[in-house]
Amino acid sequence: MTPGKAARRCRRWHLVVTVRGSESSVESRLSRGVLRCPCGGVLARWGFARFRLIAMPDGWVPFRPRRGRCRSCGRTHVLLPAVLWSRRRYGALVIMTVLVLGAEAAAAGRAAARPWAAGPGGGRRMVPASTARSWRSRFASRAGVLRDRLAGLLPQVSGEEAARPAAPSGSPSGDCLAVLDAVTRGLRRFPGMAGLAACEAAAHLSAALWLAPAVPSLRFNTSLLPVAAIAVS
Repeated sequence: MTPGKAARRCRRWHLVVTVRGSESSVESRLSRGVLRCPCGGVLARWGFARFRLIAMPDGWVPFRPRRGRCRSCGRTHVLLPAVLWSRRRYGALVIMTVLVLGAEAAAAGRAAARPWAAGPGGGRRMVPASTARSWRSRFASRAGVLRDRLAGLLPQVSGEEAARPAAPSGSPSGDCLAVLDAVTRGLRRFPGMAGLAACEAAAHLSAALWLAPAVPSLRFNTSLLPVAAIAVS
């Protein structure tokens, strides 16, 4: 692929590459040329993104994601930890817990519970009801589309047996989360991915845009080329 074609391809994708592992692990993979651009080129170090504090289940956690620059197309990308979703003040695990609790509540015909996370002043509080409701609403509006796209990945990660339709859960959101769980289990078969969480798989497959305004395409990150980005090594 020529640099011009590579750059045009990258402009069609969101400029985030999700990574797992510690900061030292990410640095090591950058130095070894393991991390790749959406065009397939090798990413090199290129400074850092802005500092941010994220509300995680047990408190506030500081993050300053690395940036990488493609040696082929010249585009730069934020190397966003897979425990985060793009432009969200809360960690991916907190958000995913809200979505799971919402799907379980819908199936049971009851009000959804809310998890605890870091709150103002350094303490912990329940995720605000309005915030949880907005996440559930956004997810419900795209759950059917995401489920179909995830189902198309099952043969790639788990074999034909795992591609069988899942039993209906009682809601589109629950069906989508069930297929995401199956995809996550399939990805855990790969080296360095035994501890992969569903929220991390969602981040990787959607380029951290699981709850972005536009429905994520699940394209670039569905190839197994970037497995090195989320495999901890």
